[in-house]
Amino acid sequence: MRRDDLTEALRASPFRPFRLHVSDGSTYEIRHPEMLMVTCQSVVVGILDGGGNGESENVYPEIQRSTTVDLLHVTQMEELERRPT
Repeated sequence: MRRDDLTEALRASPFRPFRLHVSDGSTYEIRHPEMLMVTCQSVVVGILDGGGNGESENVYPEIQRSTTVDLLHVTQMEELERRPT
């Protein structure tokens, strides 16, 4: 996946949630722009361990842990529908 594609998705206004697909079959739902940090060669994905979905525009998601994925292993970005509030 190109770094610029992910950066563009994070900067979209309004932000549209998306799912990242990884070469090992893992998926990560990015429901708030602060849940993903793009670096030169990888992405750091914030993971919510229950209790909130990152949907609110006025409240930052409470990220419990993170994982780092090499950009070469991000195979697809799929737009998600927003969950009703």
